[in-house]
Amino acid sequence: MKIKHGIYLVAVAIIGGFSGCATVPQGQPETMAADSGYFLSMKQKGQLIGTGRIQDDQGDWYDVLIVPGYVEPARRTTTYMRMAGEDFGEYFRADKYRDLTLNSKAGLIWAYDVCLTDFMIKGVPWAWGKYWTTANERSRQRVFGWWFAYPWALLESTVDTAVRVPVGLAGAAIGTAWGVAGVPGYYALNSATKGTWHLAADAVLFPAVACTWNTAIAPPLAMLGQKPAPSRVDGFWVRQLTDGQACQKADITPEETEALAALGRQLMIATQPFEDRRKAVDAEREAMYRKTREMEEIISKEEEDTLHALVGTLLEQEGIENLRNRESETEWTFSKNNEVRRYLRDAMQLSDKEIRRVMHLLNQYVPSEIYHHHFGPKTDPLKRSIELFEDVRDDLTIF
Repeated sequence: MKIKHGIYLVAVAIIGGFSGCATVPQGQPETMAADSGYFLSMKQKGQLIGTGRIQDDQGDWYDVLIVPGYVEPARRTTTYMRMAGEDFGEYFRADKYRDLTLNSKAGLIWAYDVCLTDFMIKGVPWAWGKYWTTANERSRQRVFGWWFAYPWALLESTVDTAVRVPVGLAGAAIGTAWGVAGVPGYYALNSATKGTWHLAADAVLFPAVACTWNTAIAPPLAMLGQKPAPSRVDGFWVRQLTDGQACQKADITPEETEALAALGRQLMIATQPFEDRRKAVDAEREAMYRKTREMEEIISKEEEDTLHALVGTLLEQEGIENLRNRESETEWTFSKNNEVRRYLRDAMQLSDKEIRRVMHLLNQYVPSEIYHHHFGPKTDPLKRSIELFEDVRDDLTIF
């Protein structure tokens, strides 16, 4: 019996809290009070249960936060059923497969053109040429230990290749997997995932929960709740609606549907010339892609020849000449010189990308008598291998 009495008291407290007080708050004029009577009329009871809203005798609408009604969940079900149909319908539209092709092609381009061709296939002979050119310079000048220049170049070339080839192959494999499996897999599942969520959760689960809750809470409030009035609106639990808010959930009329469709068609016609231009640009980009690659190779070759000729002249500058004449045993390399990087960032205001490119060019084009002889740190095969790993990493960053 004690349990039943406790449940009864809790129920009375909840219903009393929901229903509010019948008296008019002090300081409020009688014109702001409730309609005549305390309990909701039958019409208002139906409004609360069906829509979660109540209209008073003056035509003002009140929205009750905790009462969802049945109309809104039903409308939600209809809306998301339609959206689920549109999601599954994407499998029958061409734009889905056009996007799939473009993204898949981007992954394959990165895999084969960047990682496999530029970084690995072209990068390996470029690296061997760089190290053996340095060895030739050392042998020609007969520097101390010149007879060890070629074995050292072989070590550098081997380590560079041992790092560059696996990284290039891994990048090519990742890009290929993304282009062949990742992108198609995503486009195969994304529409179905959206459609399933819209159907199962938005169209079924959420409306079902709302209707179940409305069935439990709306009838007691409709039977015992007090008529609403502006004086008993807190803006959260109960909200008084403007005319526009009261009508915003109404179904769109056939006239409004026709007007929106006409507007959309006019917008489509107005933007069609721009869409045609975009398609033309895409076609030109595809046609000129191979030609662009050939032009890039020509530019790179001309750049290399120009810089090789220019470096000799630039080395005669006063500051560089001083570096050439100094004998230094400090731990210093062009690829990791913090002082140069700091100066490029603070004094010259270069971006991080520009700083990486400057250091890469210094590392690539400055002659061996500066980079390797005077300013090179003491090294050994392991230390040099680690430096080569960092150099290969910097080369990959350029791409």
